[in-house]
Amino acid sequence: MLIGGEQDLPYERPHLSKGFLAGTVPSTRLALRPAEQYRELEIDLELGDRVLDLGMPARRVLLESGKTIGWDLLCIATGSDARRLPGLEGALYLRELPAAETLRSRIEHGLALDIVGAGFIGCEVAAVARQKGCEVRLFEALAQPLLRVLGAEGGGYLADVHRGHGVDLRLDAQPPHDADLVAVGSMPRTKLAERAGLEIDRGVVVDDQGRTSEPGVFAAGDVTRFFHPLFETRIRVEHFQTSQRQGFAVGRAMAGQGQPFAEVPWFWSDQYDLNLQYAGAGLPWDETVVRGDLARAPFTVFYLSAGRMIAAAGVNDHHTVARARRLMEAHQEVTRQQLADPMFDLRRALA
Repeated sequence: MLIGGEQDLPYERPHLSKGFLAGTVPSTRLALRPAEQYRELEIDLELGDRVLDLGMPARRVLLESGKTIGWDLLCIATGSDARRLPGLEGALYLRELPAAETLRSRIEHGLALDIVGAGFIGCEVAAVARQKGCEVRLFEALAQPLLRVLGAEGGGYLADVHRGHGVDLRLDAQPPHDADLVAVGSMPRTKLAERAGLEIDRGVVVDDQGRTSEPGVFAAGDVTRFFHPLFETRIRVEHFQTSQRQGFAVGRAMAGQGQPFAEVPWFWSDQYDLNLQYAGAGLPWDETVVRGDLARAPFTVFYLSAGRMIAAAGVNDHHTVARARRLMEAHQEVTRQQLADPMFDLRRALA
């Protein structure tokens, strides 16, 4: 049984700040799968009714409607909420379809937008709005967009891109009190897990197969902080592809076919004519190596810690990012000279 508070069939949230907002992906194409496939897979959908309590130790969840449902194995996949800013309760926070519909309407009517936060969602919305002819002011508290992920080099490039497309980008800035959209990260939805007494550390703590501190209770997606064998630490990733792939691994573990989830996280962002791809977990680095010219795409920035590659971010350079990801998963060492040389095919290091 799949229980969710939204009335809509489960859908792909990345489109809310990308194709759906731009009008290239209609709402009819958002669903992960058609309703009949759930029936074929013998998955019962309980939509529009939120879980209030996991019902341990009796193992009977309580729903908002008052209904109770017994369970043998349970997976918490409650995801994240957009992080709220005090005094900006009236702004849009883009997480669910109704907010995306409101934002799309504003953009289609050509209204000016004040956006707080130059992370992935803020930058993507700014790009769509500018391409539709809207005036955009983008406020970022840090010195560059996406500074914590891309660093000063990648963030500076992105700042130039948005300014070149007419965005009024304001860095080291305080948010305006009349912001239209706030996009300043997310907070894991851990209240159910906390109430049930599960271990929490900036997310529901799970192992590399999604097992929580309570037998029979699993967790998947961006509500979790999971142990990653490659990075040898717990990580929390807020992006769709990792939530999906880790979810697959947790499902297999619940079915008794568990294997450690050890894939390198990967995600993408479309902004104007640029496709930004990133492989890694956003962990601290102490050195960067650039392949190509930061003044123009395609290029890739590699992020190293103690000489070891732990992430790669590429602009219009998806082949390089994909190969870097495979190198990290294979624990394959690559020299700085090889990383920097566009003529060196990274596939040779995998041989």
